[in-house]
Amino acid sequence: MRALRLAAVVLLTVFGLSACSTLSVTTDYDRAVDFSKLKTFRFEQRTEIRNQLVYDRIVRAITSELEAKGLSRADTDADVVVAVHGRVDRETQIRTDSFGYGWGRWGYWGGPYGYGGATTTVSQVPVGTLVVDLVDAKAKQLVWQGVATDTLKSRSSPEDKDTRIAEVMAKVFADFPPTGR
Repeated sequence: MRALRLAAVVLLTVFGLSACSTLSVTTDYDRAVDFSKLKTFRFEQRTEIRNQLVYDRIVRAITSELEAKGLSRADTDADVVVAVHGRVDRETQIRTDSFGYGWGRWGYWGGPYGYGGATTTVSQVPVGTLVVDLVDAKAKQLVWQGVATDTLKSRSSPEDKDTRIAEVMAKVFADFPPTGR
């Protein structure tokens, strides 16, 4: 019986944590490009991400993903240029919590009694969008794009930020290079 309870707690925890994630990832690519010919990449010098610590985490995560896919980082001449764009918006979140309780019995003393209610809260939550573009360095054409959107948590440790960015980039590059042509 104790093992059954422990299993139930573990499952609820796992499903509860996965249900909390609001991460959305989409990718798109140019079907005319032969991605097997891409061997090297470099990062664009300009970026709109002002927080250097966050940008460095993103670069490390993207580098790790692309190197795991067989590409090598180059400082100058490269097959593709990686451009990273990001923005933070505010999204309205509405949450309603309801409650109720009751007592009583049917019969001589009357019917059941009870009380219930609901509380609704409206809040603004930060939602971050990160766009990773791979641009053909010679043709200067976008060949692949990954977009990740998620709610942001401001009270994360540096280690948590490293881990989260690596997880997001792993999902963004999960199907890279594209195989369908």
